[in-house]
Amino acid sequence: MSRSESPFDPFSIDDDFEPSSSSAAGPPPPLLGASDSRSLGDTKSQSTNTSRTTTTTNRNRAATPLSRLEGVAEEGGHLAKPLPPRLNVKLAMHEEVSSTSVADPEGGGGSLSQLSIEGKVTACVESSNANENAPFRLQISGPMATLANITCHEHCALVAAEDPASKRCKVDIPKAEGKWHDVLNYSMTVRTQNMPILVQAKAAIKDEQCRISVQVRSNLSNQGDLSDFTIVVAIPTTLKGDVKVTRGEKGVWDANKRIVTWKIGDLPHGESALVTAEAGISPAMSTLLQASPFNSQMVEDKVQCPVLVRCRSEVDQVSDVTLNAMTMMGSPATIVQHQTKSYRLLHRVGKTGV
Repeated sequence: MSRSESPFDPFSIDDDFEPSSSSAAGPPPPLLGASDSRSLGDTKSQSTNTSRTTTTTNRNRAATPLSRLEGVAEEGGHLAKPLPPRLNVKLAMHEEVSSTSVADPEGGGGSLSQLSIEGKVTACVESSNANENAPFRLQISGPMATLANITCHEHCALVAAEDPASKRCKVDIPKAEGKWHDVLNYSMTVRTQNMPILVQAKAAIKDEQCRISVQVRSNLSNQGDLSDFTIVVAIPTTLKGDVKVTRGEKGVWDANKRIVTWKIGDLPHGESALVTAEAGISPAMSTLLQASPFNSQMVEDKVQCPVLVRCRSEVDQVSDVTLNAMTMMGSPATIVQHQTKSYRLLHRVGKTGV
């Protein structure tokens, strides 16, 4: 029987057989047994189940509202607590101050002023929470704060303070972005040496002429310049009405009111202003001076020229009251405080005849 006609024998080797390039790459893969087939089937099943689980999870995430995903993170399968809202607290403090220069009762020779202060605090709250503003605690401290009478308004209420040197209020402003609210008012009457201005006034008589000089210096501790700065001097009847301004370009004599007014405008921080005026003494003062030619001080004591100084500041305050916005227990928030200060001052030196 020829080789082409011999029956197929799987165990026979053909001497003329030359392996092709595909068979030269290596032996054929091993045959899979029954157990190997079951393992392969299980692997395909697990892969299919994993794919289905991943698809289902992605669908669930896609269906979750965005509001539930904001502010939270997955940590080991637990949701983290949302961050507290950011609270921008804007505070504006304004003081109306009336003061009078008085003698030091202790005789120290220093400058002492009696102050009457009417203060007002307004607030504006901006919260990252779109639904509501978190309440906050407003702490009022400073040596003068213990003497202040505080009146709270609609969105403010006094609360007990642990420190007797300070006072506390609960401020709960409704959601009204960009709107300012009156929070509280405070008033006090105190004496202090720490004034934003130092005023010195003097009247000197020579040859029956009285020279009146007033110097006002801005305190170096001020935060900024003074504006609307005005000096007013009242001329008593012990002087004639022939008043002449000798220093100060903007000085004006009002014969009807018997006052000289210098509207200076701005007084830079740490600088001073000097104004002078002259007038003849009255006949009665002239007679008194002639009777005591070597005692002009007696005449000068009878020539009292009250001085009034007006000014304002947009960056400072007269009292030492401080405000501090703080979080309240049970109302977590990240508070960022912004504060502005301003005052208007009317200061008197000498007899209050102006």
